[in-house]
Amino acid sequence: MSPLLAPDLPEIERALDSLLQKYTGARILAMRSPIRRAWPEYVERGGCRFRIEWCPSELEVRERLDEAEGNDSGGLIVLTPLDAATLGDDVVARFPHARLEQSDRWSALRGAFRASKVDPRLRAYGWLADLLLEHSPVGGYPPAAGGILDLESAWRAVFDDVLGIADGRTDAAALLDWTLDGSNLDRFARFSEQAQSAVAERVSSEGGPAAGLVLAAAAAGRGADALPIALACGVVFADQNPDQVLREAAIRLEPLVGGAQVNPEAAHILAEAGRRVLDRLPRESSGTAAAIESRAASILTMIRAESFAALSQALQIGLDARIRDAAVAILHAVETRLADDVQTAWQLTRRADRHDRAGNNRTRVDRLLMAVRLLSWLAGRPNAPSWRSISEASAAYFKDSAFVDRARHTIRSGDPLPDVSAIYSRLGEAVTALREEENRAFAVTLREWNSGGSVGDTPLPVERILSSVVAPMAKEAPVLLLVLDGLSLAVWRALAETIVGFGWSELVPTQGPIIAAAVLPSVTAVSRTSLLCGSLRQGDQAVERAGFATNGSLVAASRSGYPPRLFHKADIGAGPELGEEIRAAVADPQRRIVGVVHNAVDAQLSGSDQVDLAWTAEGLRQVAALLHVARSAGRTLIVTSDHGHILDEATVQLSGDSGSRWRSAGTPPSDLEVALAGGRILSPSGEKAIVAAWSERVRFGARRSGYHGGASPQEVLVPVAVYTAGAAPGGWSEAPSPEPSWWRGTSEDVSQLGVAAVVVPPPSRRRQAVSRQADLFAQERTEDTRRPLQTPVELAWLDDLFASETFSAQRRLAGRGAPQDDQVRGLISALAARGGRMTRVGLSQALGMPAFRIAGLISAARRVLNLDQAQVLREEADDVVLNEPVLKAQFHLGDGR
Repeated sequence: MSPLLAPDLPEIERALDSLLQKYTGARILAMRSPIRRAWPEYVERGGCRFRIEWCPSELEVRERLDEAEGNDSGGLIVLTPLDAATLGDDVVARFPHARLEQSDRWSALRGAFRASKVDPRLRAYGWLADLLLEHSPVGGYPPAAGGILDLESAWRAVFDDVLGIADGRTDAAALLDWTLDGSNLDRFARFSEQAQSAVAERVSSEGGPAAGLVLAAAAAGRGADALPIALACGVVFADQNPDQVLREAAIRLEPLVGGAQVNPEAAHILAEAGRRVLDRLPRESSGTAAAIESRAASILTMIRAESFAALSQALQIGLDARIRDAAVAILHAVETRLADDVQTAWQLTRRADRHDRAGNNRTRVDRLLMAVRLLSWLAGRPNAPSWRSISEASAAYFKDSAFVDRARHTIRSGDPLPDVSAIYSRLGEAVTALREEENRAFAVTLREWNSGGSVGDTPLPVERILSSVVAPMAKEAPVLLLVLDGLSLAVWRALAETIVGFGWSELVPTQGPIIAAAVLPSVTAVSRTSLLCGSLRQGDQAVERAGFATNGSLVAASRSGYPPRLFHKADIGAGPELGEEIRAAVADPQRRIVGVVHNAVDAQLSGSDQVDLAWTAEGLRQVAALLHVARSAGRTLIVTSDHGHILDEATVQLSGDSGSRWRSAGTPPSDLEVALAGGRILSPSGEKAIVAAWSERVRFGARRSGYHGGASPQEVLVPVAVYTAGAAPGGWSEAPSPEPSWWRGTSEDVSQLGVAAVVVPPPSRRRQAVSRQADLFAQERTEDTRRPLQTPVELAWLDDLFASETFSAQRRLAGRGAPQDDQVRGLISALAARGGRMTRVGLSQALGMPAFRIAGLISAARRVLNLDQAQVLREEADDVVLNEPVLKAQFHLGDGR
């Protein structure tokens, strides 16, 4: 008899219970057991204590029986290896029913599952019964359904209770999870060779060959390596047509999974399962995840496949390799400037961005993305700027070069991989050289504009912002003017993306975005004071506060007894909560105009240059709270600055006697400077002539993190951004995305599509207003700027689409979520004009719609266009795709025109 059939405690208890059910007063139970097990000393039943005695000889059996028969207070359970013939008839006659209970595997199995019958098919699986009996869980198995233990239930018990596989799942991902617990592997290792082989075969039949590979690794003593092996498979079997090195690596992998040839399809499925497990693992145990990745990298080295790490979609070394490949492609394209090489760099960058670990390395991947954007700008840039006026120069900086500066400031932080950092540096040098040409050209137009009287509205002098923007807006709704001291357009590009997350929509006037120009020199003492007083002034906070409160245009837009109110840093409070006084002022609708000066950006110029700042509304203390209070109060938000700044990147110090980036006009300007006189020149000491640096490579003072005061567009030009949480006033509309095409890695030119704003009104809490803006927006406008779309391309079959019964039925099914016909017309027309594919941002520009509303329009359009789940309109990564032939077929439009 197999030692596996020695009765365990539950089986002894079941035999005793069965005896007592038939004979309530029974006091002796005899059972055969081939070996002695670790039974307890006693078992209690019905108030009687039954002593368990191991009796390896006939004599001991007789002695224990004699003791029991002379003891009326307790019972006896005899466990002996002897059979009835050896014990003798007289001894057996003293047992209940004159019988020595014998535990065979099937009766034991019935008892273990509290079953009355066992599936006859199980008789062919004696090892399975032994396995279940030996590994009976604490508390026993669940009772067999219907009292019959069938073969499938026995297998489920093996997976659920013996192996401990979660929910009995036998797919590859569940088994990989299972291997992470060493006790599971130890239990499997104690199985007989027959049991291991049979369980692996069953797993393969249920969970597929990939799951079989996991147990094959466990059977080969490599269970702890199962997940690293799966991740290595993501490299070795990534290509359908692998080269010789990977084919040889696959052969070297075979001993880790039992020596059999690895099926490529099974390995691919296993690799995908490994990705899913590893993706979840860092959230539960970052240390385990790191150890798994390290082991996977070691296995790749062991099988000589480490040079193909970029094929891995899951491993950190795969992301590192992809970043390196993309960076190398960027460097090559910087040298060639060929369109095909630029597209290759974009493809490799997007490949890195799609990596599973990209989210955990967002800053690094964003730097790579900024690098390839700069490459696109380099490759598509004309030779030299030829601006005829500062209006052209300012617009070019606003629409194009401000994005360049944002990107190059991002890549200056480099990458943990030294060779990638070196490539970023090389790229930065090439971009900076061209930007310096633009800075020089801008300084020339700035000098001419200043000497000619600073006429025009592009750029808008900062001292006119109050009268031209703030006061007219305040006549329509209460205004919060947020002055972010030192905010450059490059930083604004990053910061603006986060404000919409607070429920705001950016607005632009009909004429286009507003760009403002600082007073010269571009320093706080003159430019901020002039901005807040509404005229060329110099002074401190007291002068600013008084000038703001008494400004004629602001006072005219205010209500009696509630003059314009300005708050500086000390008034805001230490945070994180707003000071009560400023909170009350912003929340009070009677006070039409509230101004707040925030110094975080300017203060950072004197801060550490070893900190990379992520410019967000949340990251600027109290700004998020201000935005919340202002939105709740129904205010219009106007964000601007007094001047911008440049960052220090290996600057050279020149002799100067005034500021960091300007000096008095005592000596002629060098090649890196420009002389400015008259006009809007007002130095802190009252001078009307200065020399300012246009090159960002020089400074006049001590080294700092950044500087301002010069004549570069980074320092002179500042944003004037208007936001609303309600409806846009007349003459204003929601701003489309300002991103240039090279920023998206496309050559989309949507400027000629001629599409007006789409009818998607923002949520409103107040009545549509009519603009009464003066100066910059002097002409009153009463027309509704939310006019229907103008079709960029004439598609005659669109009329048939909207007239079709099928389209009408689709609109009815979509209900209130159905888009307007002119929205669908504009969407289809814009896509058709670009061959059926556009990026979301390009589409937002073509439709004149804010990028954050595009997703809603696409979703609504799909409800009516994707008939019977046909993919007429779909999204692929950042692209929106229209399948025109399928559209015509689904709606029976014939060939169309």
